[in-house]
Amino acid sequence: MKRLVVSMMILTLAGFTQIADGVDYSIYDLQYQSDPEELNSPHVGENVNCIGGIVIHKFGGSKPKVTLYDPAYPDGWGGIVIKDFTDAKDFYNTVDVGDWISLTDTTVEESKGNTQLMFENKSGFLVESTGNDLPEPISIEPNDITAPIYQISPEGWLVENHNAEKYEAMLVKVDNIIVTEKDLGKAADNYSLVIFNNAGPNDICWAAEYMNEEVEDDDYHRFVDIGSHFCSVTGIIEQYDGYKNYYEWDYYQLLTTRTGDLKRYTPADINGDCKVDFLDVAELGQYWLWGTE
Repeated sequence: MKRLVVSMMILTLAGFTQIADGVDYSIYDLQYQSDPEELNSPHVGENVNCIGGIVIHKFGGSKPKVTLYDPAYPDGWGGIVIKDFTDAKDFYNTVDVGDWISLTDTTVEESKGNTQLMFENKSGFLVESTGNDLPEPISIEPNDITAPIYQISPEGWLVENHNAEKYEAMLVKVDNIIVTEKDLGKAADNYSLVIFNNAGPNDICWAAEYMNEEVEDDDYHRFVDIGSHFCSVTGIIEQYDGYKNYYEWDYYQLLTTRTGDLKRYTPADINGDCKVDFLDVAELGQYWLWGTE
């Protein structure tokens, strides 16, 4: 990993009345809970410094978000979202994907089920290094982030457990899956992914496209339709919970961020291993010579 130090700390004095406790927390420190049903950060509401991680994604909006990953924790509890609450959006506009950044005087909040750091006028950041390699996605099964079940009382979409909590804000992928339903969830923008030809009752998870800037005019990418078969689907895990007018929702969704996250099978992939290589040529030759496998 490159360790080129970039002197780019932005510390705004206005509102600098709260001081962090001097401890530099890792993302793991801010995220980890031994009880999977205890969803809030142990530091929620605190003003903290964070040693940070690598920027793996940026998403715009009125309060733009930056997703960080700490490669020291590749199996879970290693991702977190930073939300830029400043007017100038200097933090969001300055950092780039591949930067390792650390943060000072940020507030830990829980938003729609997700632990996030609020970057405010009192906060600061430092670009520790640039051009870092992005992580490979964690390969998981759909039942690791299992889909919710629709319930009548209380009405809504609710997961049976929160075992997926450790993957929050982390990059994951599920392999060899097929789309079976669309228009699911609170916003009717989720779709279901099921293991192809080998699905048990819990081998299903949900995905969505709202962070995919390559989606055109629909809620869904043009590759996504009922029956679509993918070698893999990659994305960042987000929890989504809330309550409104007696309707409740609490589930995890895999959020794709680009077209490349939706890896399709191609006709040239004859042996179905999601690669087009010499093995496909060999299998084609076998069919051509003997008409059999």
